[in-house]
Amino acid sequence: MENWEGSGMIAKGIGIILLFVFILVLALVLLIRENFQRIARVKLEEDKVRLEHKQKLLEANVQVQEQERTRIAADIHDILIGKLTVLKIKNEIGYEELESNKLIKECITVARQLSHDLSLPMLKYASLEELISEILVPWKSVFSIQFRTDIRSDAALSDTVKIQLTRIIQELITNIVKHAEATEIVIHLRHTEKILLLHLYDNGIGFDTNGKAKGLGIKNIEFRTDYINAHYKMRSAPGKGTSYLIVLKESEFEK
Repeated sequence: MENWEGSGMIAKGIGIILLFVFILVLALVLLIRENFQRIARVKLEEDKVRLEHKQKLLEANVQVQEQERTRIAADIHDILIGKLTVLKIKNEIGYEELESNKLIKECITVARQLSHDLSLPMLKYASLEELISEILVPWKSVFSIQFRTDIRSDAALSDTVKIQLTRIIQELITNIVKHAEATEIVIHLRHTEKILLLHLYDNGIGFDTNGKAKGLGIKNIEFRTDYINAHYKMRSAPGKGTSYLIVLKESEFEK
């Protein structure tokens, strides 16, 4: 009798243990399932955010291109065509050859600048330093420009990084021409193994950064820096010029 009761207790104990193990395994399976579902939901949400971000970048890129086309068209109309019209009138009424040559030279300068804005020559084979030097040439007749370089690395930069940084320089100079009333521009390019730093300063009238809304030029610059994952800062104050700083980390050099 005692043996039978002992066997029954053992069987009951085994049953309880098996039930406990079953519940534990079931809970573990449910936990793993919930964890996989949570990971899947997070991944879907990340994919959705990534897709929305990509869409916004594409839309912003289209907007930037349209704004640049509009700016270039305005430059052609207001500057180049204006000078050619003056030259035509002077040619019709009689003109000084020296004055005519001056106007032709100005037209060539404007056309060269517009050409640089539309396409960067030898992009794949030129360094960022060479590209910046090239686009500064036409502006040296307008501003006193100092271009300082501190190149301590031969680390390659992607075409995307080079063209976006070059476009940023063009956009900054355009802003200076339109708003700064500056006479001097200082550009400092520093490239090391770990970091690329681009600093531009003008001695113009400056402005209150807290009270002035961002114009399209500044928004374009912010888009371009975001596009290459660079850090961007601007400092200005009335009467103290404006300073722009763009910093790119090594991990983004070839993206």
